[in-house]
Amino acid sequence: MKNSREIREEARKALKGNWLAAVGLYLITILITIPLSIASNQVETNEHYVLSILITLGSLLLSVVISTTVSTYFLHLARQQKIGYSDSFAYGIKKFWPFFKLTFLMGLKILAWTLLFIIPGIIASLRYSQAIYIKLDDPDVSSSKAIRLSSEMMKGYKWKYFCLALSFIGWVLLVPFTLFIGGLWVGAYYNTARSVFYDILNADRLVKLT
Repeated sequence: MKNSREIREEARKALKGNWLAAVGLYLITILITIPLSIASNQVETNEHYVLSILITLGSLLLSVVISTTVSTYFLHLARQQKIGYSDSFAYGIKKFWPFFKLTFLMGLKILAWTLLFIIPGIIASLRYSQAIYIKLDDPDVSSSKAIRLSSEMMKGYKWKYFCLALSFIGWVLLVPFTLFIGGLWVGAYYNTARSVFYDILNADRLVKLT
């Protein structure tokens, strides 16, 4: 397994010539979520209980579509495969239900571990972090199997994945000084690095199976 610096380097290679497109996708997802965020802040729960529930539900459903869309786009980008915004969003919408089930099951498992203590919850989130990529590569795999495969893949690699996330902390701290606009670039960079990490880990798993 490559270290964090080498993974970030691979991510930058994949992003070369694609930065604006990657940042553009992030900007679009933010613009899509703004109306729901504004509506959520303006609704008073006590006076508009039903509306508040509908907005919360809408936000949850939309987050699944966006998560699938973003993961699809950046996994292709990391592999230097061209894919447009429309294709990424179309896939996120078309595969909403399978990925909703996956997200829901992961959320329940992480919540169960978090109820024990915060640290087990963090470890669980690291353990299941590759499930969405596994399902993107094999849409026919069940949610439970994707989570199980992710757990197996992450044995011995959870700390490396955590260190990869920590390696972006410097960039994150600089974001407020760019009026938060720099967050678009950091997000694109981080998601590409996550996809690179998955591809390296998956390649290692496939080698062990042969």
